Amino acid sequence: MRVIQVKVPEGLKEKDIKLVVAIEAFRRGLVSIGKAAELAELPLQIFIEELKKRGIPAYRYDEKEALRELGLET
Repeated sequence: MRVIQVKVPEGLKEKDIKLVVAIEAFRRGLVSIGKAAELAELPLQIFIEELKKRGIPAYRYDEKEALRELGLET
């Protein structure tokens, strides 16, 4: 993992920046939900709540996986 330095406006807190970066990395499929929570330095359940606030699904299923999870495989 790389470490970078970024100049940000006053008022932005480090924890907020970490959360936004973690959410975006998860949304793009670059990291798992567990890794994203770790990057944001949040417990998994809190990270999931943050995703929910933003309308981002915590788990992604393709059609086949969803049917299998629901016990509706054909």
